Amino acid sequence: MIKMLFLWLFLIGLCVFSLGVGRYAISWEQIACFVMQWFGANQCMQGGLENQIILNLRLPRIVLGVFVGLGLGASGASFQSVFKNPLATPDILGVTSGASFGAVLGLLLGLGKLGMIATSLGFGFLALGLAVLIARGSEGYGTIMLVLGGIVVSALFQSFLSLIKYVADPQDVLPAITYWLLGSLQVSGLSEIYLGIIGICAGSVLIYLFSWRLNILALDDDEARSLGICLSGYRALFIGASTLIVVFVVSMCGLIGWVGLLIPHIARLLCGSNNAKVIPLSLVLGAIFMVLIDLLARTLSAEEIPVSILSALVGAPFFIYILKINKGMRL
Repeated sequence: MIKMLFLWLFLIGLCVFSLGVGRYAISWEQIACFVMQWFGANQCMQGGLENQIILNLRLPRIVLGVFVGLGLGASGASFQSVFKNPLATPDILGVTSGASFGAVLGLLLGLGKLGMIATSLGFGFLALGLAVLIARGSEGYGTIMLVLGGIVVSALFQSFLSLIKYVADPQDVLPAITYWLLGSLQVSGLSEIYLGIIGICAGSVLIYLFSWRLNILALDDDEARSLGICLSGYRALFIGASTLIVVFVVSMCGLIGWVGLLIPHIARLLCGSNNAKVIPLSLVLGAIFMVLIDLLARTLSAEEIPVSILSALVGAPFFIYILKINKGMRL
């Protein structure tokens, strides 16, 4: 309890600190003034440049980073338990590739932000449906066939994605697609992220409320059935909730790797393998990780560094360290 409280307080402090850091420096007095204004206790900075920078640029991406991080952390922990695989990530069923194809298709057709979210959502769940269809009827090998189906579906949508990049206008559309696929939390206001936050929250809440069931799903199937658990029902619940998170993250931010793989392992190092503790810890650790990555992305150089590049540069060495101290991987 104390550990969780400390981490949430650290996250809040990190978010406030991030408001003042960037290429345009904002003093702590101005940040304090903004916070008081936000809660209706002060009217300073009304309409000022600093107020516009915080409200329209930094605050939306910090809020988005928090929800993207907690969503990917929870979905990664969920998939690793459902598939009994410490290497399972939110893209294991091809959902990321399907959602990416849908979002890029919306970008190519100029459908706007809502259109990109809609096409990403549709193709993300289509990818999941195809993976489930491939695995259908394989009793006793259900999860293995589901993963294999996900690999096939992922390759299929990756080829479609490559086809779109091939036919896209190389002077205008192709650079936008390439930059978007590298991942970014850059948004121009809170109005752009409300729908995505609702979707991420819905999936995360479902995983959190039923997190204790993940302990049973991590057991052998025969042992879990002996406890009277409907394995297919709970697997569908967690896979559906995780898919909902992934498609909304991809539609808003592009491809962001390593969070769903790395964060659950850090959580298990801190609290053990009980998913009733791992899921809440993965939520807050994922949020902290994404806010830190976004802070580095927009401050390390004059040009913003894509989030996926930094998440890999930070995540890969840390994951190697976890493997060394664990002498392998565990659930």
